[in-house]
Amino acid sequence: MRKLTALVAGMTLAMTALPAAAGVVITQKQHVTNGANTRDAVQTISVQGNKQKTETERHTIITDLDKGKMYVIDPKAKTYFEIEFPPKGQMAAMMAASQSAAMNFKKAGTTREIAGYKCADYNGGGHMMQGDYTVKECFSTAVPGAAEFSAFEKNMADKLKSTGAVPTSGGEIPDGVPLATDSTMKMGHVSMPGMAPEQAAKINDMMAKRPPVVMSETVEKVESKKLADADFAVPAGFTKKELPAAPGMGSMKMAPGAGAPGAGAPPAAH
Repeated sequence: MRKLTALVAGMTLAMTALPAAAGVVITQKQHVTNGANTRDAVQTISVQGNKQKTETERHTIITDLDKGKMYVIDPKAKTYFEIEFPPKGQMAAMMAASQSAAMNFKKAGTTREIAGYKCADYNGGGHMMQGDYTVKECFSTAVPGAAEFSAFEKNMADKLKSTGAVPTSGGEIPDGVPLATDSTMKMGHVSMPGMAPEQAAKINDMMAKRPPVVMSETVEKVESKKLADADFAVPAGFTKKELPAAPGMGSMKMAPGAGAPGAGAPPAAH
């Protein structure tokens, strides 16, 4: 009995001595060019366990894989709307297009050093609802929280795959955190569920005349820290709104990477 008591006490002491699982906070600078128009912004991505939060000056997106929800928050208006995750219907089709693109990466064979960390280049590209794009991202497994970030991205992708909306073959989702992203989106053939052919033809003609959207993102800081549950919750007092019509959702960056968020899929200007 004494040995058993001592064993239990030792195990309890060892468990309490283990550090709590920490999250990762990534700070990026963005530069977007669309013809004569340019925009500079700062984006922060926080990941801990099965939760992710992406913050810009204009909006915040929280993805909670445990609850199966995404929350899109307007901090200035103090409003938000809620999306089921994995999504269904038209939203599933839109997110599937982004996610399929985000998984279409292949090694470029080159490396760089960014923010003091070595990273490996990957090339990607494909067709999304907005048009055709090419992208190069430099992924690092050496930064703090790289394993945590990768685990979330792949868990999110697996949940989308489970719906059958995203192919299970093709490219790969690289391990690590993307420290740099350079992408070009040529607005072209737009295809949205429920859109009339005549309306789509007019939009496609207008899009074809637009200059490409060129975006660069560079990580400035990566921190490993314990994040509170409140960091991944809708702030108290915010008003819930109805989900916008599907065509209005096409400009949102939903893919992880990503990425970055959503790795791979270049976002529209926020």
